[in-house]
Amino acid sequence: MITTILFDVDGTLIDTSNVMRKSLQEILKKEKQLEVSLEDLQYILGIPGRQALENFTTNPQEIVALHEKWSKNVLNYLTEITVFPGITEAVKALHNKGVKLGIVTSKTRAGIATEFDQFGLSAYFDCVITATDTTFHKPHPEPILKALDLLNSKSEQTLFVGDSPQDIACAQAAGTKFALAEWGTLNKKLSKEADFSLSSPAELLTIS
Repeated sequence: MITTILFDVDGTLIDTSNVMRKSLQEILKKEKQLEVSLEDLQYILGIPGRQALENFTTNPQEIVALHEKWSKNVLNYLTEITVFPGITEAVKALHNKGVKLGIVTSKTRAGIATEFDQFGLSAYFDCVITATDTTFHKPHPEPILKALDLLNSKSEQTLFVGDSPQDIACAQAAGTKFALAEWGTLNKKLSKEADFSLSSPAELLTIS
């Protein structure tokens, strides 16, 4: 029986794919004089921002500086971020059903505040684990294990909903079930590895 559901954010709760790539594309052109296509920036989705920047510089100070400028540039695109259809209704229904809800994301705490909190869904989640809160990040199990500890939940009764290879690897390492968010994933082949493959958020109500 599933009593706890943890969610990734980007590509699962909210659609930020173009926003994150376009904002970084601009920074790389301005700060590094690099012309990088949006397609070549696909890899940044689902991993911490500073890790994504390691492809463009090995200088730790430059990574920090670029990350700060990228984060500020994202603010220019906030109106383009949307909640996936059906998410709001599903989250509210699961909350009313008594399911423990949590967030496990590679975003920083500041990123959650600016990009996610604007939609008024944060109150429905019992814990939020960000890249700011752990030493190791997805696909390492630490983020999920930290959420389980805070929620006093058992891994075998927990479902992690995500859209990326990092998400499914994190869930498997932490011993939880994994549900692929087909509405946001860029890799449909992950459905072969997932315990559940969901075509809409409403299907979560049939699992819990």
